[in-house]
Amino acid sequence: MADVGVQTLLGKVDGLLARYRDHARMMWAVAPGWSTVSLLGTLVGAGALVLSMVATGQLIGALYEVLAHRADSQRAWWWFAAFVLAAVLGQLQQAVLAMANPRIWSPYRVMINDLLAETGMHSRSLAVLDGATAGELENLIKTSRQWLFRFGMTGIWQLLQTRLVGLGAVLVLVGWRWWAPLVVAAAFLLSSRLFSTWLDSVLDGMWGSTPPIERQRADYVAKVMASSGAAKEVRIFGLVDWLAERYRVLWHVAAAQFWHQLNRKLAPTFLGGLALLVVLGGTLSLLGWDAYRGMVNSSAVITYVLALLALNAFGMQGDQQAGLVQVGRLLNDLRTLRGRLDLPSLTPAEGEPIRGTPVPDAGIKFEGVTFTYPTRTVPTLSGLTLHVPAGQSIAIVGVNGAGKSTMIKLLAGLYQADSGSVTVGGRDAFADPALDRAVAVIFQDFIHYPLSLRDNVGFGALERRSDTELLERAMTDAAGRDVLASLDHAWDSVLSSEYEDGTELSGGQWQRIALARALAAVGAGAQILVLDEPTAALDVRAEAELFERFLSVTKGVTTVLVSHRLATVRRADRIVVLDGDTGKVTEDGTHDELLAQGGAYATMFRLQARRFAQAGDPDEGSD
Repeated sequence: MADVGVQTLLGKVDGLLARYRDHARMMWAVAPGWSTVSLLGTLVGAGALVLSMVATGQLIGALYEVLAHRADSQRAWWWFAAFVLAAVLGQLQQAVLAMANPRIWSPYRVMINDLLAETGMHSRSLAVLDGATAGELENLIKTSRQWLFRFGMTGIWQLLQTRLVGLGAVLVLVGWRWWAPLVVAAAFLLSSRLFSTWLDSVLDGMWGSTPPIERQRADYVAKVMASSGAAKEVRIFGLVDWLAERYRVLWHVAAAQFWHQLNRKLAPTFLGGLALLVVLGGTLSLLGWDAYRGMVNSSAVITYVLALLALNAFGMQGDQQAGLVQVGRLLNDLRTLRGRLDLPSLTPAEGEPIRGTPVPDAGIKFEGVTFTYPTRTVPTLSGLTLHVPAGQSIAIVGVNGAGKSTMIKLLAGLYQADSGSVTVGGRDAFADPALDRAVAVIFQDFIHYPLSLRDNVGFGALERRSDTELLERAMTDAAGRDVLASLDHAWDSVLSSEYEDGTELSGGQWQRIALARALAAVGAGAQILVLDEPTAALDVRAEAELFERFLSVTKGVTTVLVSHRLATVRRADRIVVLDGDTGKVTEDGTHDELLAQGGAYATMFRLQARRFAQAGDPDEGSD
């Protein structure tokens, strides 16, 4: 049992030291020169404070001898010079740290952001963002933005200096009673350790990687109340008061649980503080008794009192300690998370970015593909087989949940099939990142970047964002020239009303920009174009005209169209229907062939045609 206890203690000590090691390694990695300067400055500052402690006691004692006994003042002047030197060194050290700190925490912050970004985006697969990992990563990002974390990045120097001053105080007190500083320092250390344990609980409850469910719900409610996206429904349905009350209740429940747990852990911290008070009070009393008996002179008494108080360096250090604990927690949690994802501990993964390469044959093959989302138990696709020759345009239709968008995600390499294979030109769509630029996809929930029009279109061909001719051709092919013409600053117009001179666009305008983004990718060399219902905000006629235009401008490009509106995809070279339960292909042919078969496609098409005819637009549903 004793061995187990020792091992547990050593494990805790090693874990505590690991936080300091991680932090030190990070600082050395991002700013070795300035970290060295800061370390030297910290050593000088600690030495200056110890010198000031000794000089203060000796100077007061020397002045007393001069005034009371008319002793020679030379000794007083020497100690006065030492005191001034300590003060000057202290000021210089503060100036050095003030200069060095920004040069350390700035690249440090960049490194943390890089590691967080790499953790979330190291894999092409979206699976890493589907489970608990996404919540852990989000909380790490929040923690990295807290003021306490920023304070802790460079607060280590002040904390280290304080600890070194404590060591100096121990050496000073050895001249009185060698055991006294050790006992007092141990009491401060015990109190500090108990406080750190309690502080860990506080920080874990406030900003931990897995906060209580009530707090997560409260955060979500707050996000809904503050979100511009939810603002309309919140007001229309009168949800403001209900959400505010829900937020208050959830926070009260979370806070009550939080403080109940903390209060239970506060007792050891209180007892540790009480023990410290007894030890420090007893030691000061012993020093007073020795002085009363003449065993310690007046100079030494003052120095020893200052040294005893300086042993507080081993105790609780408030924000300095809390900041360093916060940094250590983030680095530890980040290291653990990256370890689970097979990423290097706290250094970015090495390797050159992989450039997309042309595919000689941009044919698509799904061979016996089965796929289940990580958060589900029933497969979305089961045994899907589909071959699409290079240069063919194919439409994928089916009921909601048939797996149409899932097929596209597998084709884009965003998920790996459970079984079977998905290939583009004979290359694995998931395992070959060089295919990234070969496939251009616009999903129905495409991103509205609050950036310039050039960025919003040019992100489809990042290296050619400055190629205005390419971007204008893409906008023209996407029927978006009128959008460009309506913007005051043309390609430099910011597409968000949240910024000065920014512009808010309609849903239809955004869809044309998203389509132009995909066409820019095709213009830059992508050989497969996938449109996953990105034109849902357009009316049926506009959508049909746009698809017609696409099939014309993308001639020779392998094109995949996904839409619920069958009239808009009827011009595709080929149409496949997916089964709603298994995701398998149940019908395959041209529009006319599928109508002649009289199957599910024909039924859906005629049903939609009847609705259009009743709405007074019979041309849309004509055979």
